[in-house]
Amino acid sequence: MVAPLIIIGITLVAMLLCIIFDIKIKLGKVSIRVYWIVCLIGSIVCIACKFISSQSLKNVFASSENINPLKILAIFLSCTSLSVLLDKIGFFKYIAELALKKAKSNQTKLFFVFSFIVIILTIFTSNDILILTFTPFICFFTKRAKIDPTPYIVTEFVMANAWSMFFYIDNPTNIYLCSYFGINFLDYTLKMFIPTLIAGIVSLLIVYFLFRKKLKQKIELEDEEIVKPNSALLGIALAGLGVMVIMMVICPYIGLDIWYIPLACAVVTYFTMFIFLLATKQKLSILWQSFKNLPYELIPFLLSMAIIVSALQDVGFIELFANSLSGQHFIVIGIIAFLLGNLINNIPMSMLFTSVLAGMPFVYNNIYAVIIASNLCAFLTPIGALAGIMFMKILKENDVKYGLAKFMLYGLIVSIPALLLSLCGLLIF
Repeated sequence: MVAPLIIIGITLVAMLLCIIFDIKIKLGKVSIRVYWIVCLIGSIVCIACKFISSQSLKNVFASSENINPLKILAIFLSCTSLSVLLDKIGFFKYIAELALKKAKSNQTKLFFVFSFIVIILTIFTSNDILILTFTPFICFFTKRAKIDPTPYIVTEFVMANAWSMFFYIDNPTNIYLCSYFGINFLDYTLKMFIPTLIAGIVSLLIVYFLFRKKLKQKIELEDEEIVKPNSALLGIALAGLGVMVIMMVICPYIGLDIWYIPLACAVVTYFTMFIFLLATKQKLSILWQSFKNLPYELIPFLLSMAIIVSALQDVGFIELFANSLSGQHFIVIGIIAFLLGNLINNIPMSMLFTSVLAGMPFVYNNIYAVIIASNLCAFLTPIGALAGIMFMKILKENDVKYGLAKFMLYGLIVSIPALLLSLCGLLIF
C-alpha cells in the first residue's frame, strides 16, 4: 500500500499547490490551469503501475450504475450550461441592478435584498456560476458607490455555498454523492430543506452582525438605466430550467434515469434558441459564448479523481479508512469531511467519502453529513472549493483588498456554527 499512497499523496499535494498559486500554462492565446493536468498524470501513473484493476478502471467509464462519472458529468454540465446561458442573456446582471435600484441609498436594505436574490438564484441555477458572475458586478457597483465591498462579497460567497445544498443539482459534490447512493431529487430536497435553511439563516445573520456598522453608510449612486435582457431568449432559458427541475422531481416515479433529464432539457433549450435566433436573423454568438464558458476542465479532473479513488479502493486504503470511522456519529463524520475538504478540495473529498461510506454500515445521515461538509467547507479556505480560488482571483483583478487572512477569519467565524447547527438539523427528520 505504501507505493500507491506515496504516488497519490504527491499528486494531491501538487494539485493543491497548483490551485493555491493558480498555476497556468499558455498555449498561444489560450491559458490552461494546471491542477487537472497534475491529477490526470497521477491517474495515468496509477493505471501504468497497476494500482487499479482493469475491472475497476472499466467501472469508472462504463458502469451502468448511477455512480458512473460520465453520467454525473452529463448532469452537472447540462445544469451549468443553462446557468451560463442565463448569464450570457444578461439575467443575473439585470436582477442585481434591480436590487440596487430597489434599495436606493439604504445599504442594510440592499444587503438583505441582494442576499435574497443570491439565495434564489443559487437554488435554481449553480453556485459556481453565480459567484463568477456576481463578484465582478459587486466590485463594480461598490467602487462606483464608494462603499466597502467586503459585506457584499462575503455574503455573496457564503449564501451561494450555503444554499447550494438545497437541490442536489446545485453542486457537483451533491450530484456525485446522491447518484452513488441512489438518492432521488425529492427525497434529497425534503431531507436537506431544514439543514439548508439553518445554515443559510445562521450564516446570513452572522455576516450581517459582522458588518452591521459598515452597512449604516449611505449609498451615493446615480440612477442609471437598467438594460433588460431579451424577453424571448430569457423565456426560452427559464422555461428549460423550470422543466428540468420539475422533471427531476418526478422522474423516479416514471422509471426514467435521472441523467437524461438535464441533458435533454439543455439540448432542447439550446436547439430552440438556435432556431429562434436563425428565424429572427440574430447573431448566434450568445450560444457560442455559453458553450465556450462551460467548465470543461472539470471533465478530466473528475475522471482522474475517480481513477485515483478507485486505486485507493483496490489497494485497501478505503477499507482501512472506513474501519476507522465505523461507529462514529454522523456529526463527527461531517466534521472530518469538512476538515478533509479544506485539505484536498471538496470534489476529491466527496469522491473519497462515497467509497468510504459504502464500506460502512449504511446510515443516511452519514451521507447527508458529507454533503453538508462538501458545501460548507468552501467557507473556511479558498482550497475548499474551486470557486473559492476563482473568487479570490476576481477580487485581486478588481483591486479589492481581501486576502487569505481575511477569507479565513470570516470563514472561521461563519463556518463553525453553520456546520454544527446544520448537522444537528439532520436530526429533525
